[in-house]
Amino acid sequence: MALSRMGFAVSKFVAVSIATLVFSLFAVHLGSAADLVTAPSVREPATAEGRVAATSALRDAASEYLSLLMIRATFDVVDKADLEAELADELRIWGGQAPSIDARADLDRQMLAEGSYYLISLSYTVKVGGAAFPDDKAEMVYANDAIVELDALQAKLADTIVEGGDTLPILQRAEQIRALTEGHSEMPADFGVFKDHAAILDRAIETAARGART
Repeated sequence: MALSRMGFAVSKFVAVSIATLVFSLFAVHLGSAADLVTAPSVREPATAEGRVAATSALRDAASEYLSLLMIRATFDVVDKADLEAELADELRIWGGQAPSIDARADLDRQMLAEGSYYLISLSYTVKVGGAAFPDDKAEMVYANDAIVELDALQAKLADTIVEGGDTLPILQRAEQIRALTEGHSEMPADFGVFKDHAAILDRAIETAARGART
């Protein structure tokens, strides 16, 4: 069963689970907003090293924002055709630089909440028998493996955000599991959205860079 058909109100169980998870993760892992950001944004860097750091910080933040948009596109909240335009709009809001410390912290909080929702929704779909796994092995084997891995991905998501790492591989793996729940032993070329992440990010960053030079 597709997640878009499950909807954002899968059940009260999911909503309560997400709230519990997010609040506990913030209490245990995140603490304060400063914990969410490994380094402040670099504004108007004067050195070559500073410019490299600023470019890297911008790309990291843009990548996470695009991943967040792609989660929303998975639930049909954002149209897949609008992903690049949505990212470009956000880059313009940031002024071609990495977002402020507060804005980046807010982005991390959104990723934790919505990424966790995505993973919990997948797990719930499996637990209630809503998955349609391939028939090449027992459904229970697929279900047990998926639940265990999704639980691990939830913990890894929180740790990765705290450490300032890249959440994209976690979301890409979740999408592969989602493909399994929809009957695909191998993910079709046109399945999902995360496969387009690198191309969309590169184009948006290049467009922002051209705008900054003009």
